[in-house]
Amino acid sequence: MIYIIILIMVIVVSSIFYYYKPKKQVTKNIFNAEYYRGLNYLLNNEEEKAFKIFAALMDVDSSTIETHLALGGLYRKRGEFDKAILIHQNLLSRPTLESELKNQALYELARDFYSAGLYDRSEKIFNSLSEIKNYKNSCLEQLLKIYEGTKDWEKAINLIKSVNYSKMNKQNTELLLSQYYCEISKNYIQENQLEKAIAISKKALKTSQESIRPNFQLASYYSDSDASVAIQYYNSILKQNKSYFRFIITKIIDLSKKLKNSSLITKTITEISKTDNVPFIPEIYFYILYEVDEQEAKNYIESFDLSNPLTKFTISHTMVSSDPVSSSSIAVSNIVNSYKDIFALKHHFVCSNCGYKSNELNWLCPSCNTWETMLPKTPMDIIKQINLND
Repeated sequence: MIYIIILIMVIVVSSIFYYYKPKKQVTKNIFNAEYYRGLNYLLNNEEEKAFKIFAALMDVDSSTIETHLALGGLYRKRGEFDKAILIHQNLLSRPTLESELKNQALYELARDFYSAGLYDRSEKIFNSLSEIKNYKNSCLEQLLKIYEGTKDWEKAINLIKSVNYSKMNKQNTELLLSQYYCEISKNYIQENQLEKAIAISKKALKTSQESIRPNFQLASYYSDSDASVAIQYYNSILKQNKSYFRFIITKIIDLSKKLKNSSLITKTITEISKTDNVPFIPEIYFYILYEVDEQEAKNYIESFDLSNPLTKFTISHTMVSSDPVSSSSIAVSNIVNSYKDIFALKHHFVCSNCGYKSNELNWLCPSCNTWETMLPKTPMDIIKQINLND
């Protein structure tokens, strides 16, 4: 009898274990033949056929959603914005799409519109999504890019003022505000409203003491009326960033020729020539040589360490080119010509962020869209950089 009871207990326990044992899950193939056919149509540029198939596939789970989003992003990167828009709009047409997935598809669609230059549609979606916590920061940064692209500086200023961010799009917000004010100032100049331009540039300078552009604008605005004030702003730039030294020196010398105020310019150039930790600048030497006297020019040269090969090279060529009358031999003539080639007053501008090169000073880099990263470079600067890299 006891054996029968034990047998019954074993059967009961075994039955309970079998009933509650976790079932082995069988992975279902979520990609049916129609889905693959739709992808093939897209890849073969048959968008209409692909759209009909994707529109018919109403039941979509998270795996197919991620595939759609990835494919749309790929098309956007390739510049095929119409295909990216088609994919993301197709996702949004599904009534069963979860709220979070819908927001993700909306965000990608807004990026498609932005990349395609449809800023008004993009702005509308980003504004809507910015009310959602998880999307707020990225949407506000995208909106700022839109306002920069459309040159709507007032909206850009209001957006930054409405948030308490120290940085947006990896840039200091005070610097961004300063640049937007400078853009408005530039518009006033184009409308011949000098007083308004000066006022807004001063506001830009007050907003960001680190920004170079307001000083540059104000120096330019005062160059026709008050050389002393213009020079003050140029000097402020020299204190801000020594990379601008030679570029600003040429501006100051041009100011001398323009206003014929040689005494003020001479005093300024002489003071600059005595600044520590500044490389030899041929323009300063020539100005002192011809506008002051030879001894001062000699003193300027002697203040540099000639043991540095590049400094010696620059100074020797500068001295030879300053006296072309005595440069009669072929060798010296070649040196003079090489000086003209290397040290010609041509400034190139190179972005310190991405390396983009331009012949013009762009305050906003056309390549990486960062402000005030385009630094003036002369051919000699490039030679020095190559030497340092070696």
